[in-house]
Amino acid sequence: MRASFLLLLIILILGLFLWINLSGALLLAGLGVLLLFFAITISYADTLLLYLLGAREIRPSDHKNYFEAASQEAYKLQLPSPSLYFYHGALERAFVLQKGNSISLIINRDLLNRCSSTEMRAICFELLLQVKRGFAAKRTRTMFILGLFIWFTHSVIGVFSALVPSENFRRSIDWFLNTLLNPTIDLLYKLILGKRYFKKLERCLSDFPNEKETLEHLGLKVGRPGFYYSLPSRKLMELNSITRSKHYQSILALEFLPHEWDYLFSGEGIKRAE
Repeated sequence: MRASFLLLLIILILGLFLWINLSGALLLAGLGVLLLFFAITISYADTLLLYLLGAREIRPSDHKNYFEAASQEAYKLQLPSPSLYFYHGALERAFVLQKGNSISLIINRDLLNRCSSTEMRAICFELLLQVKRGFAAKRTRTMFILGLFIWFTHSVIGVFSALVPSENFRRSIDWFLNTLLNPTIDLLYKLILGKRYFKKLERCLSDFPNEKETLEHLGLKVGRPGFYYSLPSRKLMELNSITRSKHYQSILALEFLPHEWDYLFSGEGIKRAE
């Protein structure tokens, strides 16, 4: 609800801004852009997020375990078969996107190659459970808002920094931008979605002890949040990203958003597994 309200508020504020500051042809052009943004929000939020993550669709012959796991878990939860994607990133993450009856699962390529068949089924089950319990659409809208904000910020800064001849100065701008941007989107994510989302998901997973136990053991493989995603490690990743493309920096910013595994892999279950 908060994500939908924020979208409507953004559109209303932009519409009022255009109405006050523009007139004639410029006003019509501005309203056209605003309507395009609204259409994307309503119909193509998941498609834009796939683009921002640089996701590539997987064919059944490319990764048999992934397709079998997704199909089995979707059938178990009585859901339509999802579209399957992978992406190249820095963190071992997996995401689910939902727009109407369209469901997409996206998993980091390195994690995809490391998972066993049992772990892959547990990942697909956890992602699809968010769809079954009505969580995924809200998360998709939230990630869409922040993903668009990240892309717009990087694009604007990229245009201005391209005018500066000094490479070192451009990298300094990127570093300063990441220092401000990532904490900002992290705060916005918590305000829109909050920890309640992940607590609800954890309670839902408690009804499925086998899948939850498998995920907890997976947490030992991908690394504990307090170590792998610690502040020093995060800052080193941000510093390294300034030598990469703006697209890679956007992917990293989306990966740094709070993720359910940060909570599931740091609770009592993971301590018992250790």
